[in-house]
Amino acid sequence: MRKISISFLWCAAMALSAPGAGAVSTVGQAVQRLHLSPQQLLSLRDLLGGVERGAQVEASGGELFILRDPASMAYAGEFSLNVGENGTLTVDRVSGPATLDASQSVLLPTRLNPKSRAQVTAALAGSQVMGMDPANAQPLPPTLPEERIAALKFTDAKAAAPIAETRAVLFRDGSGVVRTVRAPQSATAASTPAPLRISDRYFSAVKSDGTHAWRDNVIEIDSDVAMSLSDLEARRACPLNGPCNMHTPAVSLRGFHLIRWQHQLIAAVPPSLLAQLSPALAPEMGVPAGTATPAEAPVASPAPSAGTPATSSAENSDGH
Repeated sequence: MRKISISFLWCAAMALSAPGAGAVSTVGQAVQRLHLSPQQLLSLRDLLGGVERGAQVEASGGELFILRDPASMAYAGEFSLNVGENGTLTVDRVSGPATLDASQSVLLPTRLNPKSRAQVTAALAGSQVMGMDPANAQPLPPTLPEERIAALKFTDAKAAAPIAETRAVLFRDGSGVVRTVRAPQSATAASTPAPLRISDRYFSAVKSDGTHAWRDNVIEIDSDVAMSLSDLEARRACPLNGPCNMHTPAVSLRGFHLIRWQHQLIAAVPPSLLAQLSPALAPEMGVPAGTATPAEAPVASPAPSAGTPATSSAENSDGH
């Protein structure tokens, strides 16, 4: 199996986006076959480019890739890349003693209360993540993606090691949602489980004037769930693509909050992608006044000090 640094993934994606670029790696070839938009390539770079930097990657058939420790070659995690019929890219990734279970999914026990939902809906207005279809002249009611992630299979249920799982749903306009579940050490134990940390990050569409690229809004919602990861897998498993009919008690959430960043400049965009991101734009599509320079700006995963954060609350909707 071909091995490659994970940091090379987004480099390959950037290179392969240019017309006439050759396939330079196994991962790069996979990215090329997906026919991603320039906006999706930037989102993929920001999602995976800095994760497990220096790890070794092995192609494992289809669009699944195994992550290994570069020194010991021990299993460290895996990720998969899949594109749906509407061009939406889904990235599933797990790190720690677990593998992705392609046969089913898991419905997260978090929902937005009406106030938080209204804020998210307003921030993402006009983006494809809200169900907006540019080819459909008739506007559809805004709909956020269902709060599902891939199911897991534990390689060692007794291992005292943290597990982190992410599912990203990235639309062709660069908008999307990234859901992450983090379990601390011993979180797979059923007795006295440490709380799970669940984070949902919503991105509005990527915009460009040919010189800069940015997103108008990024929103993150965090909460703690008082249950083990193994319990989450057992109690909230769903068919892979079928409906999720939950008949389980409400799950207690705490520590939930909402943070919003505005006018997030995307740093280090290759000129070849900037050229593809800059169709004829209306004058009001220029870079917002007061936006930071590329050297000062964060990438699509903003630091708390960037932008203009505002806090609100999200709450459990299993019966609320």
